[in-house]
Amino acid sequence: MSEVNMIRETFQAAVLGSPIEHSKSPDIHRAAYSFLGVPINYERVELTEVQADDFMSSLAQRYGSTRHIAGFSVTMPLKAALVPHMCNVSNRVAHLGVLNTVVFDRHGDPLGYNTDVDGIRRALTLEDCPSDDGGSMGILGAGGTASAAIAAAAEMGMNAVVLYVRNPQRAQEPLAVAQRFGLEAQVKLLTDLPQFVQGHRAMVATLPAGATDWLAQQLPQHGLPPLLDVIYEPWPTAFAARWKASGANVASGLDMLLYQGVEQVKLFTQKLLDNHEDIDWQTVTERMATALGFANH
Repeated sequence: MSEVNMIRETFQAAVLGSPIEHSKSPDIHRAAYSFLGVPINYERVELTEVQADDFMSSLAQRYGSTRHIAGFSVTMPLKAALVPHMCNVSNRVAHLGVLNTVVFDRHGDPLGYNTDVDGIRRALTLEDCPSDDGGSMGILGAGGTASAAIAAAAEMGMNAVVLYVRNPQRAQEPLAVAQRFGLEAQVKLLTDLPQFVQGHRAMVATLPAGATDWLAQQLPQHGLPPLLDVIYEPWPTAFAARWKASGANVASGLDMLLYQGVEQVKLFTQKLLDNHEDIDWQTVTERMATALGFANH
């Protein structure tokens, strides 16, 4: 186990968003920090988009110094709102325009990252998404998570995405994201999905719980690609259950939450642990999975 730098100091971290009371992020982060022996106190902070500017400008007052903050996990509706507050952002965030992770460096400066992409990519890889180059990802929805799925498609070697949406006019931003990642992109209506779904290498459903229930019985009975449905409560959705009944692999929002959380823990502890690269991250992942109720991950 690595030794903790400045072990007498407790660092602060939190998940920010609204509503936040049911977030499972504290469960997985606290499990990781307990195993690592890192003095990070992780809490929930209810924060709306309207409150974001005041919150970010009062961090030193709230925590004593921004150097005392390890980082923030960021959920809706703040993923775009916090980007202008960053001193620097990763290439992913620059391309996507949204973040889900804020890390405070040794100087207390906030840096923006997006580990949702890791969560999507690893959840799909876990579910045996083919690893050969090319092909397309089908994405249900056109919000921030859909944009993260586009980045995941690019990193998985795909060359195209198809957005299935209710209102094509709302797909302009993810279309721009796809262009920035060098992917071909099309927009189709949700009603088109059953006709084209078997042609994709993978599918990511980013719509709210219940929004795809009506599509479930229209799906083909075989030949479906791996699916990540980002919902985790209630689970399974009617859509995911029908997908799994066809014999295809299905990952849930808990898989995505776990793997994006592992990457956040790595980022939050970077300034606290010596020999950071020597940590047994597989065991850390298993402890976090246990905190979510997974038997094996």
